[in-house]
Amino acid sequence: MHPRTRTWIGSLSLIALLGMPAPAARAATAITAERMCSGLAKPVFVTSPPGDSRLFIVEQRGPDARGRIRIFKPGGAGLLTRSFLVTAPLATGNEQGLLGLAFEPDYATSGRFYIHYNDANGMLHIERRRVSATDPDSADASFAENLLSIYHPFSNHNGGWLAFGPDGYLYDALGDGGNAGVPDPLNRAQNADSLLGKILRIDVSGATGYTSPATNPFAGATPGRDEIYLRGVRNPFRDSFDRATGDLILGDVGQNAIEEVDFLPAAGGRGLGLNLGWPCWEGNQPYDATRPTPCLTCDNMACFTFPAWTYDHTLARCAVTGGYVYRGSAIPDLVGTYFFADYCAALIYTGQFVGGALTNVQDRTIELTPVESGVTVNSISSFGEDKDGELYMCDLGGELFKIVPLAAVDSGPVPATRVARLSIAGAMPFRTTLRLALDLPVAARARVAVFDLAGRQVRALLDQELPAGPNAIAWDGLDDRGAPARPGVYLVRALVPGGEASVRAVRIR
Repeated sequence: MHPRTRTWIGSLSLIALLGMPAPAARAATAITAERMCSGLAKPVFVTSPPGDSRLFIVEQRGPDARGRIRIFKPGGAGLLTRSFLVTAPLATGNEQGLLGLAFEPDYATSGRFYIHYNDANGMLHIERRRVSATDPDSADASFAENLLSIYHPFSNHNGGWLAFGPDGYLYDALGDGGNAGVPDPLNRAQNADSLLGKILRIDVSGATGYTSPATNPFAGATPGRDEIYLRGVRNPFRDSFDRATGDLILGDVGQNAIEEVDFLPAAGGRGLGLNLGWPCWEGNQPYDATRPTPCLTCDNMACFTFPAWTYDHTLARCAVTGGYVYRGSAIPDLVGTYFFADYCAALIYTGQFVGGALTNVQDRTIELTPVESGVTVNSISSFGEDKDGELYMCDLGGELFKIVPLAAVDSGPVPATRVARLSIAGAMPFRTTLRLALDLPVAARARVAVFDLAGRQVRALLDQELPAGPNAIAWDGLDDRGAPARPGVYLVRALVPGGEASVRAVRIR
């Protein structure tokens, strides 16, 4: 499960300076989320072997405590009833279970793949498996080679991402070991003698076992675990490689205040040997300056690498779900755009990496609301890519969605009238109540909120399905805490699938 068990930001030019997401600028191609299948048991990852049209969906844990890998065949059989792989019973903590899957680059010939899971005792394992010699839709149930077993003291912060890098090595993300009241109590994330709180890199090209690349920072005689690639992460639950550039991107879940996206460019070594700062730092803010660190002091900022993007825990946000840079062909104007989300608030964002920073961050949540009536994307546990670089989202509630052009699921081209119209319906300026009209061409889920000129949300007005036609909306002049908003200029913004609208309003005494 995602490491934490809706929101959007205003659209003024000051937003970029304040580090807040801007509203989605209309792309040349309108997009939406198309539901591919439902009825899954806690899906936490989706991927495809190189060159393989099938989608492999990782189910964290079913009612019988077993993890499963399911196969979905697009344009054909759909979701297969039988599982590709079924594990032994696993640990049942909220964040435990079957969490990661990676196929060898030569899977088509070798048939080898790898999983990351917690056993029934909570131990973390990286395990080699292989496909059946007679059935490509089944794993060989008789073969399992354990590569690494890692003691994990608490049930949370298990990491779980597995992937092969552009260098052909297997990367694995491990959380810091967890704990609720005092995070990382034994300071594992900074300790080179512990594998927890790290990104690992190992060479699994041999017939059995693994070795550690000689270029790993602690390989050979250097004190520290040979498998460590970088350190100082809290819970890098979902990460990715940009398939075009080789850049490594981490979504590291924060503690009490800050979520972060880390960008580690291929040109700079892809993060090799870096220290990302936890628990000295939570994102770009100090967390615990008393922690022992190889940087000698947590104040030695030059020793740490800081995030490309952070956001706070306002507006119900609490846990980043790292994503992917889009490299598909179905949405050409979004090639090079990074998709990520917040699990708790069910928000979907996009941005572009420029000069090591994530820029032009936009809220895509409403745009990616499925057109299918009554279907929503609620608990985004992971993104994933198919063989062609098209993107998918796992909803922990049991669904798989694909990010597609809106026209692909609509009847014909997107009509201009699809965009909602928001207007002032009462007196302006207003003193106590602002009256608005939201005119919808079709029934749709709408989200309406009030923002100040700094881009901060002042009041969420609604988030619900509305009928076609004019809908009356009112703001009583209070903020989200129930206190009167100050006199001044405000922006009211409405988002619906395929469009958005906004108006300015002035409150006087």
